[in-house]
Amino acid sequence: MSGGAVHKIEVLTIPTPIGEVHLAATDAGLASVSMGDGPRIAGLDGVVDIGGETVERAASQLDEYFRGDRSTFAVDLDWQLVAGFRRAVLQALVSVPYGETVSYGELAGMVGNPGAVRAVGSAMAHNPLAIVVPCHRVLASGGRPGGYSAPGGLRTKQQLLALEGVELCIPAKT
Repeated sequence: MSGGAVHKIEVLTIPTPIGEVHLAATDAGLASVSMGDGPRIAGLDGVVDIGGETVERAASQLDEYFRGDRSTFAVDLDWQLVAGFRRAVLQALVSVPYGETVSYGELAGMVGNPGAVRAVGSAMAHNPLAIVVPCHRVLASGGRPGGYSAPGGLRTKQQLLALEGVELCIPAKT
């Protein structure tokens, strides 16, 4: 940052039924929704401030989502933490409706590259906007759960899908 306006990074941590969720936003919109150790702000340029209009709006909408009162999010998204193919995949994923799922292969086809199943999986694992960009709605072929890189792994994925009315069968470990 030189000479121009000082940019602000809003951060907020909220309690949810799946654990703490950390939000980070820039002037352009919500940039990160993460679970685990704290808000992801690496790669964002600005002065960190607790709270702010964007993260508070996102927190309110997430609260409504977890209560079952919201099925879509109405908050501007800042895509700067993801680029190229991953961004295209995540932007296509936003169109998968609440309560529905898509396979990694179907999502690859949605972005015009049906053979890129593994690359779609990588995009899901690096999604900086979890829940709002619903990577939990992506399943492996045949309805198998696939993976979920958030804390709690497949159990968290199962909880999010159950909230949306989708039953996910996770095979018992043997």
